[in-house]
Amino acid sequence: MKPIVTRTISGAVYIVLMLGSVLVGPIAFGAVQFVFLLLCLIEFKKMFEKTDHPIEAASFILSGILIYLIVILFLFDVWGMSYLLLIILVIFKLIIGELYKGHKNPIVSIGVEFFGLLYVVLPFALLNFFYYPELNFGGPANHLLVGFFIVIWGNDTFAYLSGMMFGRHKLFERISPKKTWEGTIGGGVFSIVAAIILSFIYKDLNAFEWIGYASTIVIFGTFGDLFESLIKRSLELKDSGNIMPGHGGILDRFDSILMAAPFAYIYIVFVLN
Repeated sequence: MKPIVTRTISGAVYIVLMLGSVLVGPIAFGAVQFVFLLLCLIEFKKMFEKTDHPIEAASFILSGILIYLIVILFLFDVWGMSYLLLIILVIFKLIIGELYKGHKNPIVSIGVEFFGLLYVVLPFALLNFFYYPELNFGGPANHLLVGFFIVIWGNDTFAYLSGMMFGRHKLFERISPKKTWEGTIGGGVFSIVAAIILSFIYKDLNAFEWIGYASTIVIFGTFGDLFESLIKRSLELKDSGNIMPGHGGILDRFDSILMAAPFAYIYIVFVLN
C-alpha cells in the first residue's frame, strides 16, 4: 500500500499546484509553470548526460528561461514583434556556443538542444495564452485551462484503469508495451463525457465545441505520451527522473501536456475563434 499512498500524495500535490494556480489567476499560473519549466529543462538535460551529446546545463536552461519570458512579454504586448529578434539572438547564442564545446558531432548536439527547447519551452509558454484566446470572454478566462487539465488527467487515469481491467490489444507495443487500445478507448470515452458535463458548467462553448476540444487534447495527449516513451526507450531510461515519488519525473507527468497544449491552442484560435 505504501507506493500507492506515496503516488497518491505526490499526484495530489501536483494537481493542487496546477489547478490552484489556474484559479488564482494568470500571474500565479505563469509563475507555477515557470517552476515546472525549470524542472523539466533540468530533467531533459540529465536524460542526455550519458550520451555522446551531453547538454551544457547553464546555456540550455538560460536559453529556455529567456525564450519563455520573451513569449510571456509578447503575450502582454510589452515589446510587440521585437520579441522575434530576441528569440533569434538566443538561437544564434546556441549555435555560436557550440564552437567552444568540442563535441564530436556538433550538428547533432545543436539539434538535441534545439529539440529540447522546442519540445519543453513552447508548450509551457503556450499554456499561458489559454487565458487570452481571441474570443469574446470579456477578459482573462480560466475555463479553457480548467477543461484542458480535467480532460488530460481524466484521460490518463481512465486509460490506465480501463487498460488494467480490459486491456488485450496492444496500442503501440514497440514503444509502450503496456498501452492498449481498450485503455485508450476508455480514456477517450471519459473525456467525451467530461466535455459534455463541462458544456453545462461553462456555457461560453456548446457541447460540440467542448467535445472537439476534448478530442483534440486526447488524440495529441496520447501521441505525447507515446513520444516521451520513444525518447526514454531510445536513451534506455525507465523514467525521466525521480522527483515525484511513485510517478517518476516531471517530464513523465507533463508528457501528454507537452504535445496536447500546442494543438489545443490551435483548436482554440482556428476553430473556436
